[in-house]
Amino acid sequence: MLKAIFIDHMGTLVYEQSEYLESLIQKCVDHSIEKDPQKIAEMWYQKHDELLKQYNGENYKKEYDIALEAFDAIKEEIQLEGDSHEYCDLLTQHWMHTPAYDDTYDFFAQCPLPIYIITNNDTYYVEESMKNLELKPKGIISSETTHYYKPAKEMFEKALEITKLNANEAVYIGDSLNKDMEAAKSVGMRAFLISKEKTDDPQVTVLESLLDVFEYL
Repeated sequence: MLKAIFIDHMGTLVYEQSEYLESLIQKCVDHSIEKDPQKIAEMWYQKHDELLKQYNGENYKKEYDIALEAFDAIKEEIQLEGDSHEYCDLLTQHWMHTPAYDDTYDFFAQCPLPIYIITNNDTYYVEESMKNLELKPKGIISSETTHYYKPAKEMFEKALEITKLNANEAVYIGDSLNKDMEAAKSVGMRAFLISKEKTDDPQVTVLESLLDVFEYL
């Protein structure tokens, strides 16, 4: 019997892109030798995701500090001027103020089960996001809560422990095959991918809208 829905935050409930992120990337363009905003974004995300894998368990760092380290790492390569804290602080505005997808509000209104957000973002920024969007999940379980980052199996093991649920009593919705789906599958949880693309993975069900998950509950 299902008792809860676990769901990702960035890219699933709220947009992956925002005016705040665009402003941040533009500032990087304006203060570096790299004038391709897409390349700057790709460089930062690649370094960020590499670092996420390093800082789990006893080596845990908050995502803010990891984001800061990612900026420091690309500064020399693109000759980015200024304090990395300034860029990282702009990123937090993206984390807190990115708009929700249209179906997010209907999903919260119609969901018959408690909703728990499982996120790599630090707790404070997701709390502020939910407050700004006037959404009320049952709980927010972050990397800060578990000291692990998706796709680490331990993050979902700890989320199940915190909610006192078995893997077959919750489903997970996310937008990333590599992070979200792999993490959910690693503990035996049914996984739903929000995507316009298809996947051959029989353990993953693709949804076009959050509301489509209600057909499977």
